[in-house]
Amino acid sequence: MNSGRLIRLSALLFVCAIFLGGCGSSSRVEPVFAFSEAVVGPNRIALGIVKDDTPVNDPDIKVTMRFLYMEENNPAVKQEMEATYFGQGMPVGYYVAYPTFDQPGNWGIEVETQLPDEANPSMKRLQLQVLEDSWTPNVGDEARAVETLTVDTAPALEQLSSGNNINEAMYQISLDEAIQSGKPTAVLFATPAYCRTATCAPSLSVVQDLQATYGDQMHFIHSEVYRYPFGESFNEIDALMQQAMQMGRTPSSQELRAGYSDAMAAWNLPSEPWLFLIDANGTIAARFEGGITTEELAPALEQLLNGETVLFGG
Repeated sequence: MNSGRLIRLSALLFVCAIFLGGCGSSSRVEPVFAFSEAVVGPNRIALGIVKDDTPVNDPDIKVTMRFLYMEENNPAVKQEMEATYFGQGMPVGYYVAYPTFDQPGNWGIEVETQLPDEANPSMKRLQLQVLEDSWTPNVGDEARAVETLTVDTAPALEQLSSGNNINEAMYQISLDEAIQSGKPTAVLFATPAYCRTATCAPSLSVVQDLQATYGDQMHFIHSEVYRYPFGESFNEIDALMQQAMQMGRTPSSQELRAGYSDAMAAWNLPSEPWLFLIDANGTIAARFEGGITTEELAPALEQLLNGETVLFGG
């Protein structure tokens, strides 16, 4: 199995833990990847914590990550950082660190997890394959100009989103037009009704609230993950996912295109939700995979609007 698919499979296993109560035997406390790839340069490394086969959401859990380059003799810790908790309003907690990897290859993450009701921390080493280049659009890349549905182009409002109470402010401009507009853009790829991690709807709510605050300064766009009718497309891809997991692989891009929306396919996204911040020049300034909270996103929006380097995202 290649390195990119290994990480993507780990992200699928985190989903499996959320909905199925675990995917087989595990130790009592397990850190699990909640992201699909790591690349040379800055990264957003998000972990979920599974206790007794059940994902937890606890701001009092202390998670420390130590990063080692395993292809050296006697690997030493290159970076050590305490993860930041982002789980406010989410069904699961994300424990996030922002390391920078200086070379591709086999890295290790020593994860120390201290639960508030435990005297001693749990220790686990995870294997992480760091890629030379990203499979998905990355910070510094030109945003991929693709048409997304708006209130003016959708045949009906219900084709804009699988969620209830559609907020039309999120569908005022197509992504390709927003990229060329000279204003920054936040684009969220999410499917509220069919989200595998149950974090799409709360993420969309966060972005909609921030649109109400910053919408006069930048564009906010929600793009559905699946083609309409959403349920049929979800079922088609779900069958592919189940088959792929049984075979120890992830579905290919070609397999997924039939059910994914044009934008989701064009951006080559292996999971959901994803949020990208695009600067006024059409360049990706930050990316966030998984649940999005106000606590993590609002500071990044302020940096984007101030023309600063966004310090959040991989």
